[in-house]
Amino acid sequence: MEVEISGRHMEVTEALEKHIRERIDKLPRFDDRIQHITVTLANESSGPRVEAVAKCHRSILVANAEGHEMYEAIDEVISKLERRVARFHDKLVSKHAREAHRASESDKEPDR
Repeated sequence: MEVEISGRHMEVTEALEKHIRERIDKLPRFDDRIQHITVTLANESSGPRVEAVAKCHRSILVANAEGHEMYEAIDEVISKLERRVARFHDKLVSKHAREAHRASESDKEPDR
């Protein structure tokens, strides 16, 4: 899994990058098909803003968060991304289970 971290109108410190990587390293437990994650940090007039974009299994999942502190916004955006990845994984798994069930049902029907 590739991780790209960038800052808009700010420099990304080693401490911020380490915190982001520690949180992102936990994402594969929800779905191991995550290929690339881009995290963009911005210091705006309204406060810190974080955007995370994950490319996994032919889909792109996006999460945004704002907070009073940069670490708070990072934790919030990674939590949102975790929920979206888990929900996406569940949809894929249940879709494949339904298709397998339909295929097994069609195999049981007698020929006419």
